[in-house]
Amino acid sequence: MSITVNKVLYIGTNIKLAKTLLSLNSSFSDVDLTHLLSTDDLEQTIAAGHYQYLISELPVSSLVKARIAEKFSYLDCTYLDNTYTGNTSIESEASTEVNKEKSSPSNGLLLSAEVEAALDCISIPIYYKNMQGKIIACNTYFSQVFGLLPENLINQTLESVLPNGLAKKVRPSTLSMFNDHQVDLLECEIRDVTGIKREFLIREEVADGSELQIGMLFDVSDMNAAKSEIEKERVMLRATADLSSDLIFFKDLESRFIGCNKQFEIFVGCPEADIVGKKDDQLFELNQAKMCQAQDAQVIANDETYSNNEYLTYNNGEQHYIYMQKVPLKDKYGKVQGLVAIGRDITEKSVIKKQLELAMLVFENSRDCILVTDGHGVVDSVNDACVKISGYSKHELLDQKISSFAYGRDYRRLFVDIERGLKKQGKWQGNAVFHTKNGDLSYFWLEVYQIKQQGIKAENRVYSFTDLTQTKHNEEKIKYLSRHDSLTGLHNRIALFNHLEAAISRSAHKLASIAILFVEIKDFRLINERYGHNQGDWVLKTVAKRLQQCVSNRDIIARISDDQFILVIEELDNEQVAALIAQKINQQLSENLIIDDMPVNLSSSIGISICPDDGMDLDSILSNAESAMLRCKKDQSSTYHFYTNELTVHSAHQLELENELKKGFEEDQFEICYLPQYDLNKRQIVAVESVLSWNHPQQGLLSSSCFTMLAEQSGLLIELGLRTFTKSAKQAAKWHQSGINFGRIAINISKLELSQATLIGSIQQVLLDTGCEARWFEFEIDESLFSSTLPTLQENLLNLSRLGISLTVDGFGAERSVLYSIDKLNIEKFKVSKHFIQGVPGYLAGEAMLKSLFVLANSLGIDVVGDCIDSQSQDNAVCDKTLGNEKNHQPKEAMSATEATFYLRCYKRH
Repeated sequence: MSITVNKVLYIGTNIKLAKTLLSLNSSFSDVDLTHLLSTDDLEQTIAAGHYQYLISELPVSSLVKARIAEKFSYLDCTYLDNTYTGNTSIESEASTEVNKEKSSPSNGLLLSAEVEAALDCISIPIYYKNMQGKIIACNTYFSQVFGLLPENLINQTLESVLPNGLAKKVRPSTLSMFNDHQVDLLECEIRDVTGIKREFLIREEVADGSELQIGMLFDVSDMNAAKSEIEKERVMLRATADLSSDLIFFKDLESRFIGCNKQFEIFVGCPEADIVGKKDDQLFELNQAKMCQAQDAQVIANDETYSNNEYLTYNNGEQHYIYMQKVPLKDKYGKVQGLVAIGRDITEKSVIKKQLELAMLVFENSRDCILVTDGHGVVDSVNDACVKISGYSKHELLDQKISSFAYGRDYRRLFVDIERGLKKQGKWQGNAVFHTKNGDLSYFWLEVYQIKQQGIKAENRVYSFTDLTQTKHNEEKIKYLSRHDSLTGLHNRIALFNHLEAAISRSAHKLASIAILFVEIKDFRLINERYGHNQGDWVLKTVAKRLQQCVSNRDIIARISDDQFILVIEELDNEQVAALIAQKINQQLSENLIIDDMPVNLSSSIGISICPDDGMDLDSILSNAESAMLRCKKDQSSTYHFYTNELTVHSAHQLELENELKKGFEEDQFEICYLPQYDLNKRQIVAVESVLSWNHPQQGLLSSSCFTMLAEQSGLLIELGLRTFTKSAKQAAKWHQSGINFGRIAINISKLELSQATLIGSIQQVLLDTGCEARWFEFEIDESLFSSTLPTLQENLLNLSRLGISLTVDGFGAERSVLYSIDKLNIEKFKVSKHFIQGVPGYLAGEAMLKSLFVLANSLGIDVVGDCIDSQSQDNAVCDKTLGNEKNHQPKEAMSATEATFYLRCYKRH
């Protein structure tokens, strides 16, 4: 049972050596080491300190040693210096005994100083033992193995020199000698003075003609390690070959198989034992066997490597594209003894090779910095843009931690956030600051994606940096990316929700409706599966462009999932507008797409909800639109559905009416009716309004309010407006020739018509063809259009004035003032809205309002007109002064050209 020593007294100057020696012995645990530089009062020091172990590097007299041994029998002592010479008789006697023992002929060997010096020149540890097994001599190399001096080993047995318990572990060596009867070989493991475990071979041999044994120690650590490595490599090579997915096999000079791996067994369809010794023609079909044997003959005869891509048929009949490489197998003299072959299945790799090349081109030529790291953030690869912007070379960036380039005290939090995002969603994006090589700070929009490789646990991270430090364009790009879908450029969910909430508020304020169209592309998943995700992405981009063609710039489109889109239509005039847009979407999507030279048909399911009818909050109207879309998917009779079935039926009727409208346009079923326009101050007719009507074959005469919106949505409004002006011009020419003073013909013109760049040219052409003068016409323009910022609209208004066509502000007083436009435009009339004339509460209030308007118009030199003269009793006094009883003959509705001619003959004032 070993005793743990924890109090040691050391006397000497090499305290580091003492600590090292103590640490090598397991008996010394948590040692309390006392260090002295003198042996004075040594006995008193030992008595006071209660030490368990004494190590003295300085000389100690034999007398003191004897007294210490007698008084402190529990104390283990090690004296490292025996050069002390004293004058006492005890010291003399001890010295004499040592000299006698050293020179005793019974040892059988006298070592002279020359022999001892020669032993120290031999680098092999050597020792000599007598028949009692005690060491009588050794060289320095032997003593250094144990961290001692040669004299410390004299008269010691080898077992006592070895560390505690190690003697039992000494074992006979597996090596053998020719003269086993004279040589003993033993193996053991010893820790040297540095603490390294070494393996030694002890060789002991009886010296010829002597009773001494000569022993030598050979360090076989490297040799045993090499043997172990060779065996390990042999096992590993075989295991590697079996684990490899490649086809690996060996052949002799006769092209017979002499070995293979597991994968080759699968290829052939039988175990290695059945393959060895056979040739290709015994295992494969003839053509494949001849090809393989021709390759073997080339490799063996020409001593050269063969490599090529070839098709091989497996035992199960599947054909694989294999990269085959065959190499001569040579002995140590360089003579060919056969070959080794490796076949790699590159069927899938050949397919994705082009994709990888394309991806590399995109990677290298991207304007954004792209950097790829391993799972620990160590940089694997960078593109040229990253090198250019950072100022570092590729060599300086590779194998570095990406975090080392970040800037600021919060950069650790940045990477914590990145790791959290990657773990939760597989991606992260946000702002980041990094420093360039010259110390400048660069601000980036950073997107990080986690890429896991199939079949292995390894993962990579792709860091995409968009530089935000150089131009304002990049700042706008950040805002754009935060609110738009990166693939299609449409709005994303966040932008949709923000816009829709604002739109709902605007809708409530303006008392206007909003349409929500929930669009889902049918069977989009099949396109991805059949043509791949790249083609699928292209299809989504194309769908986005086609959807944008179906709405105006003020409407928004958002992509909310792979194949689902939301359209928000604000300031909806009626539900039919939403239905027309849905129909247009289906028409756009029905146009064929060409993928891999094959036409692909797209279709959609569309659900429509109306705010506020179907909900006043974001969740309700979106949910209701989705419900309508799901009902549309089940009901194949219609490509769109409203949230309510009644609206769906009504919209179908309206679409039928649109088709009839197009037919009516082709058959010229439209005619112009006329309505007098009165000067409210002079109380007389000053113009006639041109009103377009539709002679519907079944429904009779329809006013423009019934079909104007349909005409605008179907693209007929511009042509209808031009046709109205043309017919009005022809009628003006007839009246002029007949001497009827009609004043002017007033024509209502829409915003869409005023926005056309060809408007002025078309009007001039009509005037030229009919012989009319521009001063015979006036255009009624809604008051709100005068504040429009559209440049084409403003230019057309100005050019109409220059042309000589007067302008009438329609609906004056209904919405906002246009007084700022009077000076630059040829505005001659204010057409007052009916509610401003009719139903004024009280005689005095009505008279005051009209008079104030007349005063304003008179001061500006502008006439005030209206569609009617108020027939209420409170205005009789005004009417009697100017018009008499003409107010009783106001037409109740628009008149045909014949009726209008008769009316003008009767009531026109000159």
